[in-house]
Amino acid sequence: MMVRVFLVVGALAFALAPARARPAHAAPGFAVALTNDVEHAKLTVAELPGQPDLLVVAWRDVPGVTPASGAMVYKAERGSDEVRYFAVGGAGHFALVERWRVRRAHGPHVGFDVISDDPKRPLPVTGDTRKPVDVPALLAQYAAFENVAPPGEARTVTDAAIAARAAQTNRACGSQLTAKVQWKAFATPEAARLAKQAVSILEALEAACADKDYATAVRTVRELRIDYQADGGALHLERTGAALAVRLSDTSYNPRETARAWLTDHL
Repeated sequence: MMVRVFLVVGALAFALAPARARPAHAAPGFAVALTNDVEHAKLTVAELPGQPDLLVVAWRDVPGVTPASGAMVYKAERGSDEVRYFAVGGAGHFALVERWRVRRAHGPHVGFDVISDDPKRPLPVTGDTRKPVDVPALLAQYAAFENVAPPGEARTVTDAAIAARAAQTNRACGSQLTAKVQWKAFATPEAARLAKQAVSILEALEAACADKDYATAVRTVRELRIDYQADGGALHLERTGAALAVRLSDTSYNPRETARAWLTDHL
């Protein structure tokens, strides 16, 4: 039987919430650690609760992938003969193709191909679904990578982290950008944790200005306005004059990468 892991019901934001804030009932999901022994690459994937088409994917030491480790949310695209997974927001570092889920003589196994720079040379990774996966650690890795604040972090600490990152972005880009969090919208403890993802947007702006084709446009952005809407769907960005407005939600996964893709299309 496949390993079944217990995650909270709802979106990833709730999965990352403190245990006392979680619903009493949890939904099972598929989770497995995948490896390639030749390249020493490792991926860990876990299905989001009640959402078999969404996976949290953490990677380490995948050839051709920078950074060397990280975690993002991937969405399935189901074809007639295979299932492909792409990062939500369209700016992932690689794609996954599910090749098989079968029961072999030594137990149930699953196989994926990792496609990064060369589609003709995928990296095969396999895993045994009987082996346990530390799903809370996987979710914590996603939270750290995408700048979700730890449970209980004070607003002053979050504001200080955002201000420090804005100062770094301004030094790197030669800009005069001010980040403003609309704190009234982040009314719950779970929402307040997502406000720190303003850091991810600032990282995306710095990455954009590193490209000379976008550097001037980045310097014209003077205000970064961070808002929140519960159940607001994907990350929403809008440029109006010198202001860049960003709306986060419980399901605005991969904000850094999504914002970077948007900026290169709209600056």
